[in-house]
Amino acid sequence: MKLFYKTGIIFIVFINQWLMATGQFLTVDNLEITITNGAQLTVKGDIQNNAGATITNNGTIDLSGNWTHNASNNCFGTSTGSVIFNGANQNIGGTNSTTFNNLQLTGSGTKTLLQNISSGGGNVAPTGILNLTSRTLDLNSNKITLTNSNSNAITYSTGYILSEDADNSSKVTWQINNSTGTHTIPFGTVVAVPIPFTFNLISGNAGDVTMSTYSTAPDNTPYPVTPIPVTHVRNNFNTDNSTNTVDRFWEIDPTGNPVAALTFTYAPSENALGGNTNVRGQRWNLPFEAWEAPTSGQINPTSQSVFVPNVTAFGPWALSLEDSPLPVELLFFTASPVDNKEVLCIWKTASEINNDYFTVERSIDGINFQKTGIVDGSGNSSAVLNYSFTDKHPYMATSYYRLRQTDFNGTYSYSQVVAVRIFENASDILVYPNPSNGIFSIIKNNTTIPVDLLLYDTAGRLIWKNHFTDMSMQVDIQNFGKGIYSLQTIAEGVNKNFKIIIQ
Repeated sequence: MKLFYKTGIIFIVFINQWLMATGQFLTVDNLEITITNGAQLTVKGDIQNNAGATITNNGTIDLSGNWTHNASNNCFGTSTGSVIFNGANQNIGGTNSTTFNNLQLTGSGTKTLLQNISSGGGNVAPTGILNLTSRTLDLNSNKITLTNSNSNAITYSTGYILSEDADNSSKVTWQINNSTGTHTIPFGTVVAVPIPFTFNLISGNAGDVTMSTYSTAPDNTPYPVTPIPVTHVRNNFNTDNSTNTVDRFWEIDPTGNPVAALTFTYAPSENALGGNTNVRGQRWNLPFEAWEAPTSGQINPTSQSVFVPNVTAFGPWALSLEDSPLPVELLFFTASPVDNKEVLCIWKTASEINNDYFTVERSIDGINFQKTGIVDGSGNSSAVLNYSFTDKHPYMATSYYRLRQTDFNGTYSYSQVVAVRIFENASDILVYPNPSNGIFSIIKNNTTIPVDLLLYDTAGRLIWKNHFTDMSMQVDIQNFGKGIYSLQTIAEGVNKNFKIIIQ
């Protein structure tokens, strides 16, 4: 049976008991259907809503075909009935999103999203339930939003939600807000292995929490690229650490500022090559392109899960072996001359795991390095830390510096090598004659060193500046008049001040 309603005419259909339609059930332009409490509409085919069609459903819709919502509304408004997908493979799509109240997936096949949808209802305080029973909900690069903040907004037996898109486009958004307690997303793999993820709100307002996950190849590729890009899974030796990293990523993004406990579950086939003993969770820190150190208090509730308490920062997450964590992340290492006499080494870490100490090493040829100083590390830290060391007796001319980081167990890794140039006579600059009539020369001993010149009056105002690279430069400042001036020369970072007298 096909029910078709002509465009431009407003129809109102009341279903008070039970109605069954076979074939396609088509609603067009401004059709209003009301299903009262206790009544049921059974459709042995598809439902398509067009134009301004609305369904006030306080009873039950039992559908064996596909659902297509093309009307410019959420279809069900604030009605509190149920929709049961009771067929084989069924699609939920259309040009607009549908807000279901109670959504139940039964039958024999996979239910696939072709459009974003919501479950839980459109009321001020939604209480609807998504019941997966034993079926698979394939997000298919779409999003389902759970408007019911309570932890019972999803129920299931063996059913699961399939995310599994490397661009994190298949996602679940749960409007948890300040509803404390355990909120479990029953994710599953493409081969039906349950891998539930739990967001347990401890305190604060979580707002909308968006969650997605996908499995990777054994080398942990592809890395996440959106909404936050991840660029590596390197270890403390700055080498690939994929053999010690679980083959799965998670993306967790609340809009609020919650304190939560997270539980990650992964399939046995996704175990790191190094095993699954003492696996720990680590968060990717985008500004520093670094994996933060595992927080304290983590445990393994099962051989395939990790519990992470007191989480306040979110984004991409990975799991790695405790004995081989993702890296002590060195953000940068620099070495610079100071007054052409010393070399100041500065470095910064984004996170540290079992970090015992740093060794600053130097070399005259860039190949053979010697220790020049040691700085204690901070053990374990997820904060950004700053370090420095001054080499008071550097080599003259060009030399090379690097940083060696050593763990408590004796393992170590190196930073990049930095070149430093010290000029033994860089500051040997002569002003002649002085005093003068305003015309004098500035002579330097090394023609390769550029020199900046800054002239100040007695009030400290900059009145003239210049720059030269030759052996000498003649200066004419007669127009400034007689008096005492201050000339500052800057050569290779070395500042020197001269008192200039014009008579």
